[in-house]
Amino acid sequence: MVKISVGGYDDGEGPSNPIQKRQRVEEEEEEEEEEEEQQLQEGFETEEPSIEEEQGDDNATEEHHLPANAEIVGSYPNPPENNNVSASNDRNRSISVTVVDPDVLDCCICCEPLSAPIYQCENGHIACSICCVRLRNKCAMCSMPIGYNRCRAIEKVLESIKISCLNAKYGCKEMFSYSRKYDHEKECIYLPCLCPHSGCDFVASSKELSIHFSNRHIDSGIPFIYDKFNTVFLNVGQKAVVLQEKNDANLFIVHNHLELLGNIVHIGCIGPKSMAGFHYDVLARSQGSTLILQSFTKIIQGQVADTPSTGFLLIPCDFFGSGQLKLDIRIRLQHQA
Repeated sequence: MVKISVGGYDDGEGPSNPIQKRQRVEEEEEEEEEEEEQQLQEGFETEEPSIEEEQGDDNATEEHHLPANAEIVGSYPNPPENNNVSASNDRNRSISVTVVDPDVLDCCICCEPLSAPIYQCENGHIACSICCVRLRNKCAMCSMPIGYNRCRAIEKVLESIKISCLNAKYGCKEMFSYSRKYDHEKECIYLPCLCPHSGCDFVASSKELSIHFSNRHIDSGIPFIYDKFNTVFLNVGQKAVVLQEKNDANLFIVHNHLELLGNIVHIGCIGPKSMAGFHYDVLARSQGSTLILQSFTKIIQGQVADTPSTGFLLIPCDFFGSGQLKLDIRIRLQHQA
């Protein structure tokens, strides 16, 4: 690296000694003239003065030929801008954009978020690659051929768009491209869940919800431990019973749907959609008869759950002798993907 300090020559005499400085300059000029005469006599060409000699003259102009890859470090009253840094900042800068109609970022045919490759017809109508195949490469708008010319402009726009998760207010900090919107929503662990306690409208992520339930509704849930049978009493008209694991505080709901033939019982786990289910066993006994269900929990986001088509236990009405049923429930720690 070539380092050039731009500024006045510091001769140690300071600006308050002009006489001494002028005498020194006159002496240097006489020495230079003698050297030039001597070189001419010896037949040599005059060489350019060195950098040190150039700096000796306060009025001299500095002109040095530097290699192409040299870096000049100077001391300026106003340092020049670093063009490379400025260009990098221009490339990395971002702006806030408000999309008034987000549907423009979806395929107009399948209504799914657009993702590369995107194709356009001769009239400029666009479609995703899947729809081009479904339409047999015939534009749905104008019947022109489509699926051969890429729409690079829209692809670049989609690549540059980064959106926040809809669950940002519940703790999700991720930023992702618009084409990953639906995929992220399926796997986001901050999906809001509703408190299972009747009359409570608290909504939060499953983790925050477990803390809330432990602090505010500790007497409303039945504590249990994984891999051990726990006794639960269920009334014939009772819609749900909340279970909370003692160690990880996960919330489970024993759902009870009253039907003509009896009661349909199944268990759900409150959590995000990406959460794995838990295996569980339910045993119902009455007058020497035993009904057993072995299934795995459905993932839900609140207390209300639809009656499942499979994975439930149908308990006849005569099992509720006194209007109450005793259930032995075991939830296993092993997950079901």
